[in-house]
Amino acid sequence: MELSTLIQEMINEPSPIRQIMKMASRQNIINMGLNPDEVISYGGGWVGHHPPDELRKKYLEICSDMEKFYDAGKYSPTLGFEECRIAISKMEKELFGVKSEIENIIVGQSSTQLAHDLFIALANPNDKILLFDPTYANYPGQIKMALRNAKIIRQRVIDMDRWEYKPPNDMAEDFKEIYEREKPKIVLFPSPDNPSSQVFNEEFVKTIADICHEKKSFLIIDYAYKTQCFIKEPSYFSWSPLDYPFMIALHSNSKWGRGLGRRLGWVIADEEIINALERVQQCSILCPDTMHQLAFATYIEESLKDGSLRKYLEEIKKAYKKAGEITVEAIKEYLDMPCLIPQGGLYTLMKVNEDADEFVKRVLKNTGVLFIPGKGFGESLREAVRISYGPHVENVEIIKEGFRRVSEYLSHG
Repeated sequence: MELSTLIQEMINEPSPIRQIMKMASRQNIINMGLNPDEVISYGGGWVGHHPPDELRKKYLEICSDMEKFYDAGKYSPTLGFEECRIAISKMEKELFGVKSEIENIIVGQSSTQLAHDLFIALANPNDKILLFDPTYANYPGQIKMALRNAKIIRQRVIDMDRWEYKPPNDMAEDFKEIYEREKPKIVLFPSPDNPSSQVFNEEFVKTIADICHEKKSFLIIDYAYKTQCFIKEPSYFSWSPLDYPFMIALHSNSKWGRGLGRRLGWVIADEEIINALERVQQCSILCPDTMHQLAFATYIEESLKDGSLRKYLEEIKKAYKKAGEITVEAIKEYLDMPCLIPQGGLYTLMKVNEDADEFVKRVLKNTGVLFIPGKGFGESLREAVRISYGPHVENVEIIKEGFRRVSEYLSHG
């Protein structure tokens, strides 16, 4: 049996995201001779808080009514139901000041699927795409799968000696130089970032947007962690296609609503881009999930009216901010290794000053504590690990215990 050349290459270059999930799997832990119930994992890129109960009730309403459940099995328009797109438009406007019409919104199966379809809609196989180093580990594989021969350009944004992100002016100058030399078709980054939980400076992002607008490149900002921004929200959180027709906002319900497995995403962009994405989506998923849209739309409409959505999001943001602070404090107390101060999201990056793959294996075997090696996010993290406090947000004492274990091992190992 001979598979396609592309998929053979991809199998030989496994997704860092899937490798992370395999490493944290119960069976892998057992295979290492460890008790899974005693392992403390900082590996999960998932949230640990509970979703809003009112959202759960919307699913109950659908499932407990035969006709509603019957209706939930129908096809959705490829763009998504109008009521869902209207609800998203209202939510973005009320929470972040984004001015968009439903013509600027398409609903998809997830932000992962929508990113894949965006690559197909916006770029050709030999185009260049600029990513930061570090950045979300799934992007390179997605780009190769969608565009095959596209060239990925990297801009390093972290100061390796100081172990902090470079000053915005320096990053802006680096971007100008790289853009002029490479002329990428797409610039893509998340903010707040995965894996660093940094929020990119608004002047730096404006520099990127202005250049992309002038040179007619596409700018995709991945807002998976937008509702978990701990600092003052930058102005670009409110940008819309009216501000920058070449900017695309990529969204997901995974993180704030804990919809990791209830897959739902959406894109806000210029109508021409939405039309192009609709054509691609007709071939990729045909239409987004009907039940998720029905439950999500009614929940958003009602929770915006009674103010419960804003209250819920504020409570969740405070919880993750606190978990991030506890993580940094524990690192300083027990390990005294350089780490980034989270500005949003679920993570920090810790510099271990040795090959991170070996460090992770050694620490896991001897302590039952799992970190994620950083190189899957970029070459700048070969001697760093990503630490996620996301899964432990409702039990922060576990965060401290993990670092205590590692400290005890390293000091006596």
